Amino acid sequence: MIHQKYIKRNIVVIVGLFLVLFNCGWEKDYKRAAYLSMQPDTDLILAPYPFYIFDREARDAITLSHYSKEEIKNILEDHDLSWDDLKNQWQLDVEDEHFSKEVNYTSHYTQYFYDTEIPIWIYGPKWIRTGQYSDEINQQHIPSIYGKILDFKFKNSIDVSYLNKVFQNQNGKPEIIVTVVVDQGGRQLYKAHKGAYPFLEDFKNKTAYFKKAKVAHLESHTAVGHMAIGTGAFPKDSKIFSNEIYSYADGKVLHRPVYQGKNKDWDLSEMQVPSFADEWDLFKNNEPVIVSQCYAARAAVGMGGHGKQFTLIKKGSETVSPDNDYVYWQDVKNLSWSTYNDAFIVPKTVQKYNLFKFYLDLKKEISTHFEAKDPIDLIAKIHHFQGSEFQAKMDGALFRDTLTETIINTKKDKDGITDLAYVTLKATDAVGHLYGWESKEAEQVLKATDKEIETIFEFLKTNYGDNFIMVVTADHGAAPMPEISNGLFLSHEKFFESLNELLPGSERTKRSLVKWVAHSQLALDRDLMKTYQISEEAIIQKILSIQVNDRQFFRKVWKRKEIPNLSL
Repeated sequence: MIHQKYIKRNIVVIVGLFLVLFNCGWEKDYKRAAYLSMQPDTDLILAPYPFYIFDREARDAITLSHYSKEEIKNILEDHDLSWDDLKNQWQLDVEDEHFSKEVNYTSHYTQYFYDTEIPIWIYGPKWIRTGQYSDEINQQHIPSIYGKILDFKFKNSIDVSYLNKVFQNQNGKPEIIVTVVVDQGGRQLYKAHKGAYPFLEDFKNKTAYFKKAKVAHLESHTAVGHMAIGTGAFPKDSKIFSNEIYSYADGKVLHRPVYQGKNKDWDLSEMQVPSFADEWDLFKNNEPVIVSQCYAARAAVGMGGHGKQFTLIKKGSETVSPDNDYVYWQDVKNLSWSTYNDAFIVPKTVQKYNLFKFYLDLKKEISTHFEAKDPIDLIAKIHHFQGSEFQAKMDGALFRDTLTETIINTKKDKDGITDLAYVTLKATDAVGHLYGWESKEAEQVLKATDKEIETIFEFLKTNYGDNFIMVVTADHGAAPMPEISNGLFLSHEKFFESLNELLPGSERTKRSLVKWVAHSQLALDRDLMKTYQISEEAIIQKILSIQVNDRQFFRKVWKRKEIPNLSL
């Protein structure tokens, strides 16, 4: 009996220690990411409970998602969630192998595993040793891997000597380096839909595959992930730390998208570091072709850089001026592709890629979850188009046509100067937000995306032999749909409303104690705090008191001084 009590006591101690270590682990990840991401005026770091979503506006976009019972059970197990709870909540028939459910919206921005665990494949047998590697690696390492291969030192270089075992001894340089980003293509997407990506599954055997790659910054957003991939910098240096910034005035929550300047014009100076492409292009006297394509501008710019607006540099006694690079995105209002003409240009081939015409041409080939009767209807359903096979196929075809026009047809594919081409296949992100990455709709888009990556690879093999590098990765993962995880949703409207309760009634709809907030970072209005004698501690306690459905939303709020130097 004494022996059994002793064993039970030790088990309790071991479990307790495990929970302490687990909790310390998540806090360390958050604090390290916060240190690498805080802006000069950041005052507080916000951490929600797992699966909780802090995002703009109300969740009013309802879609009907379809699921496989076995896939959902596996996903729930991976996330320590209960099938029995979900089955009862959704009132499912236990015999049904497939079922549907109306869902709203999910997102990504935290340092939890579902947002941060990503894959990285690096192909290039002349320069890269094949193998599956357990080394920790972040998106910021990708440009430095390119720099090592090209023997090029750039501003945001990171030490990659710990990865020396990955590199081959090769003096020659690739003719092109292609970076493919599967948006919202975190490891959770691949775990959910095994068998839906045969090319990428086999690609592990032909590449250096990093199975412990991770997003190391806050926030796990499109703009930030693409900036990291394109520049090698962290948000504390680049000043790109979120897709958008929120403020409050005259009773309204205002939001400013990244790269949007005054009068809603473009402001590329917001990214305060050069991209790898910016520096490489000037280093080689503008001879490399630079291509960066994504239907979302914040992604294309983050990878491509500043184009013609990059700061001039001097090489010896000569001043080298930057040129217009091919950086482009969708103009939804016109169902076409466009750019910011003061900095970039679009390839001529975009003229073939009107969205509605593309939809009509492929409508008979693709079984999808939406229909559009005319261009105006397609504009109204644009997020469904962007989250479909149509978008995946368009992205791949346009990218290959662009490389053909700008490089192959101009004989630059064999000029001995390495070109840089970036493409984001973003349909996986749109379908994940609308239907959930757990859904059959997401599986369909993943299959199409995998096929487009295979086609890009075969295109490169045909035109370059083995004289190219191709990297496939992701900008972030995503949380499970709240309907699946039983997660909560907090809007920025409710957040500002709750904090403004600390102000006198007459002031609550005029100003806010929060100067700006993203999703994880917040700056305070110190002057307003002083006027009404409201302390930082009182604001923290107010944030921690916010509840949704009688549950506390935020798990932790850290002061700036509580974030130690936990850099890489």
